[in-house]
Amino acid sequence: MNYFRVFPNNPDPPIVRSANGCYIKTSDGKTILDVTGGGTCHAVVGWGRREVIESVERQLRLFSHIDYKIWRDENVEKLASLMLSRAKHKLDRVYFCGNSGAEACEAAMKMSYQVHYDLGRREKIWFISHHGAYHGATSDALSLGDRPNLEFYRKMLSPYRALIPMHHPLKLRQSDESEDEYALRSAQILEAKILEIGPERICAYVGETMMGGLVGDVPPARNYWKYVRQICDKYAIHLILDEVYCGTGSSGEIYCCDWDDVTPDFIFVGKTLAAGYGALSAVITSKEIESVIARGQGRLQHTTTFQAHSLSVAAALAVQSIIHDDKFLSNVNHLGEFMRGTLNAELSSNPFFVNVRGRGLRFSLEYSCKDKHDFGNRLADKILKENNILMSIKWHRANFTPPLTISKSEAEQVLYTFINQFKSLSSRWARSD
Repeated sequence: MNYFRVFPNNPDPPIVRSANGCYIKTSDGKTILDVTGGGTCHAVVGWGRREVIESVERQLRLFSHIDYKIWRDENVEKLASLMLSRAKHKLDRVYFCGNSGAEACEAAMKMSYQVHYDLGRREKIWFISHHGAYHGATSDALSLGDRPNLEFYRKMLSPYRALIPMHHPLKLRQSDESEDEYALRSAQILEAKILEIGPERICAYVGETMMGGLVGDVPPARNYWKYVRQICDKYAIHLILDEVYCGTGSSGEIYCCDWDDVTPDFIFVGKTLAAGYGALSAVITSKEIESVIARGQGRLQHTTTFQAHSLSVAAALAVQSIIHDDKFLSNVNHLGEFMRGTLNAELSSNPFFVNVRGRGLRFSLEYSCKDKHDFGNRLADKILKENNILMSIKWHRANFTPPLTISKSEAEQVLYTFINQFKSLSSRWARSD
């Protein structure tokens, strides 16, 4: 093979022959029910959606891509309007910045810095984020997180970054604290870091609306983001929320932050926007941000060749038309509640069980035992080999990120299989001390 593999020491995986709905067919003749949303949680409407394919085909007959700094693409305007049509926050501008979530993260950071720069706040070069977060693998995005296997890059990253403890109500809330007291204390940790560095030097605070990829689907304490918003306003610091993982309906709201009744300065989205039918990312912001740039340098100082990529925009317009629907979002919430409730009912008495947490169809079951990561790998392997169901189970939790189009019967199949395999393996595994 001539292509460079991410895991060169691993055996060759099967070749994918086709995919439809929640299923992947491989060259070894298997049909796999995928509960990972394509491995990276991107396939939020599954595969083979006729209306999405037709939208891309129509666009391909017209033109594949144009530079939307020079030309107008009507689909770009339609998609932006659709993405704001159900928003409960007050943001009203969408910038289609590139193809990946990491690109969107860096675009939001640069937009934030440019606004401060154009307002004469040119010492605001620091960004604060929190431990346990992951915002992407490009340099500026990587500098905001602390993914263990990527820490060796730290020395080559910007030094103007600071990490504060993660916001994790399930683990860090003290026994004598109310939820609101913990939310306030957690926000005050941010304020202390701001004062330590100097408010005049802080550009923005970047956070995952709901902690996702590394920690596993931990919703914030009620009022946490409201307290953070107040602190950011107090010191003229932007609030940037990462919804690459939990945005565009996957949490049961179009924007996960709409659960928290907060309006940040920027939200960035990526992988779920075109759902793998294209590669598209975006930053959602406000006309106030746009007007500062218009009065200042007169242009946004950020551009990429494939920003607002025309085929991907056409795909995203069809994908988001499916998601932006009352019945669709209601089903995401009801099915998520059903799945979490079933897991709680069946496994809460298991000695390995810790909790089930999340929103919509983004949720995790945390377990605790000796050799947790090995337990997870073994469990995922058994479920795949014996039941033809692909799950992400590693570190300390089983992650449930199926296509949002998964049916009730498919969800029940996943639950039945997982619960029985979990009970079987845990009964034969060394228990925690």
